[in-house]
Amino acid sequence: MRQMILVLLLSSALLAQGPLSPRAAGPPESATGGRGQSIGRPAPAAPDDELAQMRDDLNKLESLNLNMSSEIEFLSNQNLQILLRTNVQMWRIVIGDLRRQIEREEQRRAAPPQSPGPAPSPR
Repeated sequence: MRQMILVLLLSSALLAQGPLSPRAAGPPESATGGRGQSIGRPAPAAPDDELAQMRDDLNKLESLNLNMSSEIEFLSNQNLQILLRTNVQMWRIVIGDLRRQIEREEQRRAAPPQSPGPAPSPR
């Protein structure tokens, strides 16, 4: 039973990576009242909202990863344990990299724009 739950958790985490997540696909035409929003086009969002959503998604991924990590020891199949430990390590690296990218983007947005200096005069 635990193996089935673990497989479901892994499957859901992998499906969440797909290019057409519900958030990116946008609401169907009937949900928008037929106002002309096409399917597959994301709704416009503020950049800060996008970063907040990414942070929220990373928190969820990290939580799933911790759950998977804690359940590995209950598996009787040692090969599956090795595979899942490798996946846990991989996800830690990916989550850490994505968090650093978000931090860099926030710092870039917080920095004042640099105006170009005066052009050198020809002599």
